Amino acid sequence: MSALRGSYQNLQPLRIPEGWTVVFNKFEDINPESVSKSDEDTWLFAFSEDILYIRSETSRKQNKQLELQTLGIDLGWYPEGDPNGSFTLYAILNENWESPLLTFSSRCKDDIVHTLEKWLFVEFMPRNFINEEIFRKNHKVLKP
Repeated sequence: MSALRGSYQNLQPLRIPEGWTVVFNKFEDINPESVSKSDEDTWLFAFSEDILYIRSETSRKQNKQLELQTLGIDLGWYPEGDPNGSFTLYAILNENWESPLLTFSSRCKDDIVHTLEKWLFVEFMPRNFINEEIFRKNHKVLKP
């Protein structure tokens, strides 16, 4: 498998609805439990802080002003390259990395895929302007 490391053939299949832009994607179809702790190359490449980033933009007119909003979903492995770490998903509104809308952590790749797709198709579908105050009241933020 190492000969194909980074190849599109190793990417995790994902369902992403229209309106989202894939900024970068190196989310490999690898279960961390199947990787030897001594396989440093895989841990450093496949389990980094920068695995996947997708974003969507929307706008609305408010008081005769055009208001823009960006929503990003980021996936990383924390601590980077650490066999004892875990995947963490973040939903980031308007680049506010200090206060994510949603977070989810797991060592299970399938749980990450399920949660990412749920966010895309349930939490943020249709992709409308998000009223941050109401969204936060309706969603419990899980800390990584």
